[in-house]
Amino acid sequence: MMRDKVWADCKNRLADSPEGLLLPKLIPNIENRVRKLPKPANASQALQPLFEAVSNAFYAIEDRPEERQQTAGMVRIDITDLSNPNKFRVEVADNGIGLDQERYDAFQTIDTDYKRKKGGKGVGRLFWLDAFEKVTVESLYKDKGTVRRRCIKFVLSNDEQIVEEDLETGYTGRTELGTTVICEGLRGESYQRCFPKQKPTFLRHFSAHFIADFLVGNGSAVQVSLDGDITEYPKAISSLVVKSDLTTGEFEIEDCGTFSVTGFACDKEASTGLDGNHQMHLLGNGRTVESRKVDGLMGLSTISAQGRDDLYFHGCVTSEYLNDRVNEGRTAFNVPESILKSIVRKCVERVRETVLAEQMVAYEDTRKESYGSFVARHPIYGFDDPETQLSRVPFNALTPEEFATGLVKYQIRRDEERQEAMEEAIRLLESGDDVPTTFDETLRRAVDELQSSEQLALAQHVVRRKLVLELIDKLLRRVRQREGKKDDFHLEKSLHSFIVPMHIQGDDPNEKRSRAHDLWILDERLAFTRAFSSDKRFDNLLADSTNAERADLIVWDFASGLGVADPDKGGEKVDTTRPLDKVMIVEFKKPGRKSYGADEQILFQITKYISELRGEEIEGFGRERIRIADDCIFYCYVVADIVGDLKKQLSTWSKTANGQGRIMPLQGDVNGSIEVIQWQDLVNDAWARNEATLYAAGLRRR
Repeated sequence: MMRDKVWADCKNRLADSPEGLLLPKLIPNIENRVRKLPKPANASQALQPLFEAVSNAFYAIEDRPEERQQTAGMVRIDITDLSNPNKFRVEVADNGIGLDQERYDAFQTIDTDYKRKKGGKGVGRLFWLDAFEKVTVESLYKDKGTVRRRCIKFVLSNDEQIVEEDLETGYTGRTELGTTVICEGLRGESYQRCFPKQKPTFLRHFSAHFIADFLVGNGSAVQVSLDGDITEYPKAISSLVVKSDLTTGEFEIEDCGTFSVTGFACDKEASTGLDGNHQMHLLGNGRTVESRKVDGLMGLSTISAQGRDDLYFHGCVTSEYLNDRVNEGRTAFNVPESILKSIVRKCVERVRETVLAEQMVAYEDTRKESYGSFVARHPIYGFDDPETQLSRVPFNALTPEEFATGLVKYQIRRDEERQEAMEEAIRLLESGDDVPTTFDETLRRAVDELQSSEQLALAQHVVRRKLVLELIDKLLRRVRQREGKKDDFHLEKSLHSFIVPMHIQGDDPNEKRSRAHDLWILDERLAFTRAFSSDKRFDNLLADSTNAERADLIVWDFASGLGVADPDKGGEKVDTTRPLDKVMIVEFKKPGRKSYGADEQILFQITKYISELRGEEIEGFGRERIRIADDCIFYCYVVADIVGDLKKQLSTWSKTANGQGRIMPLQGDVNGSIEVIQWQDLVNDAWARNEATLYAAGLRRR
């Protein structure tokens, strides 16, 4: 009651005042309003002011009276000097209703709600002032049956933004009803930098922005002239549509209301200029606001229609929920990104379930088959059932890399949980606290899960070893088949390189290839060693040597060096004060080789290497020198096929336990032995050592 009385008194005083009472009011600051508008960061955003002018032209055509709707709507865009920001000029002309008094009043009102029902925010023309140095508008309209002309300059000024001019023929001399907006010169560094300067680039962005309008038929005909080169829409878009009746019908999205998707199967060119191939165009009040790639959600790399299987899907999404949430620049929705992503995902799911249902059945079968092959080759990722695992990766995942990328975080999370469970059990036992009655069950579950993880890791390990041994088998056969033919000489080197990369020293911290060896083929204890030299010259390996010869493979500190640690990686530092008392030397001979000259005696070659090594110093980890003891034991192996000259050469040597190889002890001042192993025996022994794990993993030698 008191508030009503005060307001009544105020009105009475205003009425009684002879001069009236001037109340305070807010004074708009247009220059500051424009200055605060978001500045473009890319070409699409820089084109937004022009897109606003085109959208306004569409609205003007839609607003024509019924008697004029029989005439086709047309928007003509004439651009000159596209590549020159200072001389740039664009005319956007329509044959719409024109800028009559009602619309002119709305034009003069900032943040007008005149086009609110159509999604207009009343600020589009402010972007013209922000983007262009000069803006002029010419319009012919009917006023009570009489055709009138309106010409105005639109100026960035706080005092007078709209300057009317009385021009008899106007700026362009137009003679039909409608409006022409003329924008000249790009303003500001952001617009000058981001605005596209090449014709193809401009057309890609223009097509991408209005593609949904042209697809669903909301837009009028548009003719774009770029310095005289004409492109016509929707012809430029409709010619790319192969099938146009892919409509989902209405469906509900929880908390967001009713949606529908109108879909099109399009030629690949329809996605030119867009991010991605398959697209969902989110419409607000019939106009494109955002286009989002949905390749990962769609799954299919291409879709099929009309006998073609190389098409992309374009879906136009409409709903009242989106209509009500378009921002003032009509460049985005005022919706959290998580909700928009959920909407897009549910729209794609609806498309998959309806218009693409048959294609999805075939795709799902292919996807399951691809996943099965992936797990067979990489068992470590098979830690859950296939259905669960496939739900964790992108729907378009088909390759091993895509499956692994999607699953690795779940693998890490799973391993961390099991590790923590085991550590918690250890802490509980160490604490002295009472052990709960459920401890046995908890511990058993943790142990079972850890064993499961170990089995997967073992299976992964075994699968790789199987492939390695199969490849060596094939290489051996190939080299033997090509005996005496020079064109396959590189295959001999391939065998060496496959077992261990050539020309490297394993403890070189700058040599990444040193970790990519398969020395376990020779001896399981060598699986992780880095204390080796492969095909390196003695003068590069030894501290004081001047010998340019090279041994195929030298492994030092054989006893502890097989797992020798890298101190730079936190490992235990090698004791360099104690001389090396064990060294391995390995020579690889070409499989099937029969000819050995008089100067190619195995015994002579190996003892020459030993003489070079005894008493010398190897530069190990951290360039620290490790001396080779004078009484060092040398374990020397030659991998070869004992045929031809070599068979004769080794005729006086003792046979190995399997009767296939040969062995000779070193005597005199040198300790050790030389053993000649046949290539096939080397591979067979490696298969035998891994037989149990191969069987456990369900694998076998082919």
